[in-house]
Amino acid sequence: MNEAQAKRILGITGNDTARTAKIKFRRLIGKYHPDAVGEDSVHYQEQAQQINAAYTFLKNKNFFGEKENLFDDEEAIRWNAPINEKAFADRNIYSPYHMEIDTDGMYQTITRGKYQWDPDEEEFLLFLRSILHTCKELLDGADIRCGMNGGTDHLRASFQKRLFHSLAMQYVDPLYCLEKIAEPEIIDPDGQKIYRFRAYIGKTQDKETTNRILSLQKGDLVYPASFHNWKLMVKDSQGYQLGYLSFAGDELYYCLFPLMQARLIQLRMSVVQVRRKKERFLFSAEAEIEFRARIRKEAVHYQNPDGNEEIYRILEEYQSKIAGFCR
Repeated sequence: MNEAQAKRILGITGNDTARTAKIKFRRLIGKYHPDAVGEDSVHYQEQAQQINAAYTFLKNKNFFGEKENLFDDEEAIRWNAPINEKAFADRNIYSPYHMEIDTDGMYQTITRGKYQWDPDEEEFLLFLRSILHTCKELLDGADIRCGMNGGTDHLRASFQKRLFHSLAMQYVDPLYCLEKIAEPEIIDPDGQKIYRFRAYIGKTQDKETTNRILSLQKGDLVYPASFHNWKLMVKDSQGYQLGYLSFAGDELYYCLFPLMQARLIQLRMSVVQVRRKKERFLFSAEAEIEFRARIRKEAVHYQNPDGNEEIYRILEEYQSKIAGFCR
């Protein structure tokens, strides 16, 4: 393997910095690594090995540099991502210190602002961490205004969960991010892009649902049933619910679900294979789904609701509850 081959495998171009090249590597390994996608076929093993080999080759050539994540103030100011001026709060932009380690304390803040998520610039897990920390800042502020110094942990979890979604969607442009994450499989005669993704339903130990999933055959169609708590329930051709859909990559939720709820996507979901699993003394079933999405042309005009009213309401409700402890 030479440098040109390694860059081609990782999709690295002349416009990539060490940071964006690393993001591409992590995105690819998350897409093909058997542990990440739940697929242990020879094809996926070979793809993962090839990606790792390309990364190792470039790393040994010091392509990424010894200090690729140490940003000076000038570079932080030039952070290359759109800004949502209407967002409720500023958030931190993080970068990891280490290529392979992604834990608390192994990253640094490189800038702060109302920056939208750009998959080419900011790793998804660090984006989620940024939103989580912004939630904590807002809830901490409510504690301080009420004169509280701890003692509200039992309340924070539920409010943080509600706050997280509303905040996260302020920094995501679904179509913009989708087009950065994935390439369309085809473009239809009307110019509408069609994407294909790997998805799953199942992993349940409910006997009736398990049997219904096991009865599915390759090529069977399944259908959207309902949205609940930002999840898509799937049903079979007879209308029986089979469980919530999950994707191999969690970032797809933030790209696809808003467009689905706005009826800007046409779906086709078909069964690829069904697995029967034994967990201790119980059996479960999982169906792998080929998820195809046709994006309507009108999606180019879609923008997530600003969410500020909902965020204010959540914070006011939280503050009202903790204020009761001060009386």
